[in-house]
Amino acid sequence: MNRIRYGTACLLAVWLLAVLSGCARQASANASAGTGATADGVEIVSRDFSHSGYMDSIAFLLPSGWSYESYEKMEAGENMDPYEWGFEICLDGEEEPSLLLFGSRQAGDDRFDPEGLSAETVQTGAGLTGSRYTRQITLENGELREEYYVLFDDVAGSGAVYQVYASLTPEEYADCRTSLDALVAGVSIAAAEK
Repeated sequence: MNRIRYGTACLLAVWLLAVLSGCARQASANASAGTGATADGVEIVSRDFSHSGYMDSIAFLLPSGWSYESYEKMEAGENMDPYEWGFEICLDGEEEPSLLLFGSRQAGDDRFDPEGLSAETVQTGAGLTGSRYTRQITLENGELREEYYVLFDDVAGSGAVYQVYASLTPEEYADCRTSLDALVAGVSIAAAEK
């Protein structure tokens, strides 16, 4: 089953490269990762996550120069299901992650409340749909931040909520907005009960 998902992710990546040629040039291999394949310099990142009786596979296209680590947050001890899982992504040259692509048991998790904001509809090349929200906030220390949030609609066969969240300086946001949209357009999630 993982081979089928991985093959589908590879085909999706090639298709997205053709459709999003301008954005796709910004994606390339992360040689140290070892968990993805490359096609025309684009790294296809894919990993299976097990949680709450489900097996979910997340795949996406990583922009050039960006790095990532996968993670699973546990509530307590060994043999416990994770309550959140996914990828922490660092922008080009950054050491601290400023972008998350993750699944969880609930939306929000105190990162972003879209109430009162206008949503833009998004659709990935794999057929996922969702809503994208953006806003500018001022932190307590006076620093301006641009927040970028995508809440995907329910994923067939999964009991999880999938989201993308980024908190960036206005300069970072202006530089990478196209890459953020391309990353979201390349997300693929497949799920099955265990």
